[in-house]
Amino acid sequence: MQTQGVILLKTCILDMPSYTYAVKAQRLLRARGFPCRIRRREKTSAEGCGFSVHVSGSCRSAEAVLSGYAVPYTVRGGGGEDDKL
Repeated sequence: MQTQGVILLKTCILDMPSYTYAVKAQRLLRARGFPCRIRRREKTSAEGCGFSVHVSGSCRSAEAVLSGYAVPYTVRGGGGEDDKL
């Protein structure tokens, strides 16, 4: 019988001020190997409707990329410490 390991990756949610910034963030992050996707925010959120980028992997590294290119964002969830695999 074989045992398969499971690797859990942290997902951080970065709220973007516009769809244009969400696409820019996704392109920058994917070019650097970060799996990510754009999602529409719920209309019930305090900020109203908008877009967020869901990033799998290192939140700090993803934030550093976006900050380095002056892409505005707000960390909504999953930010902070990186998971160890």
